[in-house]
Amino acid sequence: MTDPIAEQEFVLHLFAPLSGPDAELALHQVALLWEACRTQLGMTRAIDGTSLPANLPVDAHMPEGALAGLQDPAVNFQAIARREHDVLNVSLVMATPLAPPVRRNRVGAAVAPGWIEYSRWWRGLTAGGVSALLGGAAIYQAKSAEPEQADVRAALPEQDDDGDRWWTRETPVDHFTVWEVTPGGDHALRRLVVLGRPDEDDRLSRFTWSSGDVLLPPLGRYLMHAAKLRYAARVRGDGSQLDRVRYRAATRMDRITELLIAGRSPADEADGLAADEAAVIGTLQALNSMRRSVDIARENMTSALAEPLPTDRALAPALTQWLADDVYFLEQVRIRAERTRQVLPSSVDPAPPRSAVVVRSAQPAPAQPVTMEQRMCFGVDVVAFTGRTVLQQMEIRRRLAEIVRRVFDDIGLAMHDADHQDAGDGMTVVLPARIEPHLALPKLLNGWRALVAADNAAHPEDRIRLRLSVAAGPFHAAAIGFTGDTVIETGRLLDSEALRRAVTDHADADLAALISDRLHANVIAEGHSGLNTGHFTQLRVRATSYDKLAWLWVGGPVPPRPPKRPPDPPSPRHAPRDEPKRELFVIHGDAERARKALFDFLRDIRLRPLEWDDLVARTGSVAPERGAVLRQAFADHTASLVLFAPGPGGSPDVLAGMAVALQPDRTILVRLGRAGLPDALSGRFAVHLDGASPVGLHQLAQLLRRLGYAVETDGTDWLDTNRFEDF
Repeated sequence: MTDPIAEQEFVLHLFAPLSGPDAELALHQVALLWEACRTQLGMTRAIDGTSLPANLPVDAHMPEGALAGLQDPAVNFQAIARREHDVLNVSLVMATPLAPPVRRNRVGAAVAPGWIEYSRWWRGLTAGGVSALLGGAAIYQAKSAEPEQADVRAALPEQDDDGDRWWTRETPVDHFTVWEVTPGGDHALRRLVVLGRPDEDDRLSRFTWSSGDVLLPPLGRYLMHAAKLRYAARVRGDGSQLDRVRYRAATRMDRITELLIAGRSPADEADGLAADEAAVIGTLQALNSMRRSVDIARENMTSALAEPLPTDRALAPALTQWLADDVYFLEQVRIRAERTRQVLPSSVDPAPPRSAVVVRSAQPAPAQPVTMEQRMCFGVDVVAFTGRTVLQQMEIRRRLAEIVRRVFDDIGLAMHDADHQDAGDGMTVVLPARIEPHLALPKLLNGWRALVAADNAAHPEDRIRLRLSVAAGPFHAAAIGFTGDTVIETGRLLDSEALRRAVTDHADADLAALISDRLHANVIAEGHSGLNTGHFTQLRVRATSYDKLAWLWVGGPVPPRPPKRPPDPPSPRHAPRDEPKRELFVIHGDAERARKALFDFLRDIRLRPLEWDDLVARTGSVAPERGAVLRQAFADHTASLVLFAPGPGGSPDVLAGMAVALQPDRTILVRLGRAGLPDALSGRFAVHLDGASPVGLHQLAQLLRRLGYAVETDGTDWLDTNRFEDF
């Protein structure tokens, strides 16, 4: 059995050379990364509690130590730049462990980002390239009660350069459990998974990120020296350059030997021999310098960690031996060249040393055309969240996390497909560009409203009320989505006095939403299905540097809540027959097991589901038209329910469309298991029932109750989800 992985965080350490052929380009790439942190993650402030400036000096004369620091206002992200001798280090953390504990109890933490989102954001930040850097490491860290049993493979996004079965090779490092995701060798950018136990938050932070100061942590320092080791391995390559130097010099000396034996003059080869000897001497000098750098790196790695990581443990001695062999064999060629030159008829002055160890300079990433894409953004905030106790806030977070999951499920997304971040008492979400606003907006508004209503029905002791704002606009194609005019507008609408006043004015509404004027014009005013245009009210929203029209939506009139105590029963003499508020006509397909599961649920909440034949009989006609049956059904009953089940014949698409066309506000759509909605109804909200969670049952019961049905939810039989399994 695997153990869950909690509090997923991301730490990055990058290392750029301050000298050498790639130094200038490396500094340029670091500057681009620093600016991307500002523009894409909103990291515009200096780090609290430090004296570090926010601006990064990018020249070779920067002083030793910490140079600059950045963070976003919510302290979700931090970055620190340091000079470590001949290296410029940039470290970045997402979901920083340095944040005060109270921040982790905010609403946004209920659906905190994880490794999948961090990986995507990291790719966006490095669009300017990192090819000139010495190397670096991405650390995926988290907590688990039993780290060795955690399913790290499932939690980590897969990449093309993952090592073969890397998840089977964990190793203990400083009492933590570590996996090396990238394979062994000289990879410049490596990936590690580091898991600690739930009570090791401070220790894990000190090991990977910071002990509360701005110094490079032990793992970061180790990785810096390991990056130098790997850089040396890449410079050496497979040794073919060195083979060519040896072969060229040895071949020339073989020709000279043959000429001397034949009694012929080797004068034509003398100048070439001098050049070959110079190349050998220069290469030997470079190799000896590299050997010393590798020895120093290995010593420093041992100083940072007691034991090297497995791939480094394999590479370090191998590289040391390769370099020793390279020096030995080249030295033999040098000695032979020197002695060969001594026996030539006339000596030739050797050329100045020239190294054959060529460091290939990294090339700048080609400029990419600036493209824009349209994306939808929404913000959500819990009303009066901070006025609750800590325990109540924790429970609100749990409930909200489940609601958000179901909202995303209705849109057709996983949480990690969107960019989302903590925003005070709520969260901000930017949907991917592939999500079309005219399809997503109805699902978003109807989904939030219905799901919150269902949740409140299940938790009458602490009602949740939400403010919601939605906008759409252009984003740069590579942008993460945390900054820009659309995100700013979403925040302005969410925090506006107009929306707060609407919450007060509509006390019966669980949700009050403001839609940007642009989004309203593109979706609602264009008549796309799924939302009633009459349910939107135009408002003017004024705030600091913001003055625009917006549209308020609370979902139309809210039916009165059912009385806490049922009224006294009428006297037998005037007792009515079965009242319509218990009869519900259900439209379904040919899936008998699905029909039975739904009917059993409806009977458990004391409703009487009616079949199509029941409705036909009440028309008084032998062969009525389907439209006539539906019109009579709506005249006799409050609402209809349409069941969509998976498999052939499981979805009554035609009747469903007719019911929605006749009474869109009185037709409830229910999806069972893997079933979806037909294209014509894709913009409407649908209750989702499955065997995994009772949330859909709460949601359906509350919707029926709001439509006036005498739903009874005493006991727990009605919450049986087993009947909805395996659909």
